[in-house]
Amino acid sequence: MKIRSLTLPALLTAIALNLNGQQQVIDSIMADTTLTGTSWSVCFADAATGEIIYSHDANRNLAPASVMKLYPTSVALSMLGPGYRYGTTICMTGDFNQRRGIVEGDIIIQGSGDPALGSEYFADYYGDVTAQWVYAIKEAGIRRIKGSVAASESIYDYNPAPSGWAWGDLGQYYGAGVHDININDNKYNIYITGQSEGKPAIIDSVEYFGNDIMLTNYLVSSGRTDRGYVYNAPYSDMAWITGSVPADSSFALKASIPDPPFAMVRKLDAALRSSGIRIDGEPALTRMPLDVNRNIMICSTFSPALAEIVKVTNHESVNMYAEALRKHLGYEIHGQGTFSAGSAVIRQFLDSIGCEPYEAVILDGSGLSSNNNISALMTVRLLVHMNNSACTGPFIASLPEGAVSGTMKNYFRDEMFKGKVVAKTGTITGAKSFAGYFTTNSGRRIAFTTLANGFTVPSRTITDYMESLVREIILNY
Repeated sequence: MKIRSLTLPALLTAIALNLNGQQQVIDSIMADTTLTGTSWSVCFADAATGEIIYSHDANRNLAPASVMKLYPTSVALSMLGPGYRYGTTICMTGDFNQRRGIVEGDIIIQGSGDPALGSEYFADYYGDVTAQWVYAIKEAGIRRIKGSVAASESIYDYNPAPSGWAWGDLGQYYGAGVHDININDNKYNIYITGQSEGKPAIIDSVEYFGNDIMLTNYLVSSGRTDRGYVYNAPYSDMAWITGSVPADSSFALKASIPDPPFAMVRKLDAALRSSGIRIDGEPALTRMPLDVNRNIMICSTFSPALAEIVKVTNHESVNMYAEALRKHLGYEIHGQGTFSAGSAVIRQFLDSIGCEPYEAVILDGSGLSSNNNISALMTVRLLVHMNNSACTGPFIASLPEGAVSGTMKNYFRDEMFKGKVVAKTGTITGAKSFAGYFTTNSGRRIAFTTLANGFTVPSRTITDYMESLVREIILNY
């Protein structure tokens, strides 16, 4: 695979001369001195043949932001299959007196890592999961539980957050951790009222999964922009909120659930009690081992097909889903439910298709870490492989369309891009990226990746330049 590696001026000149690009595009970029210090990694290849048609510093490793999600999602589709489903099981352990309806033991939730359980993205699919479990337990004839409601020992390790994530992200909804039992996307809302300028903001209410968290409020009412942050540690029952929320308005802060398995245990316990079932013990905070000789399955809840979960992951850029897929790859392929095992699976896959992953720094699977470092070339090689793989349909369907869906709604809005561009976006401070496919006017599908780091101009300025490069190739290749 021959690579034409060019400087940015040479890249733009090549487009102008060989693809009849517009001179004004070149002039506008070259005249912009505010881009001094910006690092670029750009690669365009024919998606069918893999022939690289243009590149600029394609081997340079840069922070990809959420383009990183293409890695666990593509590998999960390839290795687990688009139809793969997770299953969460409710069982009882101990002796069961069926005539009297008494369980001499516990009701156990056995998790499988389903990231979408009870998610708002799949509300129609799951319905009320807790109510379904209560119904099944009552249908089994259970009227009294002498033990407790508990979660089984985890199939994963107990580290819910990637080591590359910043402490300040862990309490935010986008920093929700990964568990073998996840619920409601592992987030909850805190409803706030901002008072007049400069006065303390008031917590009005908290959604169910935050009810047992002790919140300390330092919020101030100020301005018109949400600058409120929730800080908490995994498994903690305490959190504090700092910063500011818009004055004279009502607002919802989205926070991460610090212990989703225990939150689910509490919810099922409360629902069973409300239904008239007597439970002697309190909801169990500790995870309980399953005794295979005394374990009786009551019901199971299966997830949507993996292809649907991957689609939400890439359309909505859900960090927790991407990290859940990474960890589950480690569990399914290597028998180790850890992030590092999942990363090892991804690297092995990339190596098998010629992506040279040893040249990359992969600290997470979502792109939230600013210390990830991957190249446009490696990403394009992955995209070319997926375009020609058995999973090409569900993978391309997982990418949002420019100006139409998901995180791409506000990008590639020009009429000439209509129906032609699907891509994963990426945005963190100082980093902007796109990676996906577009179709040229001649009907060719192009795999592309554009990464930019270290800029101080508005992100929209970088996006405009990236769209200009795509536009020239659509018109002229």
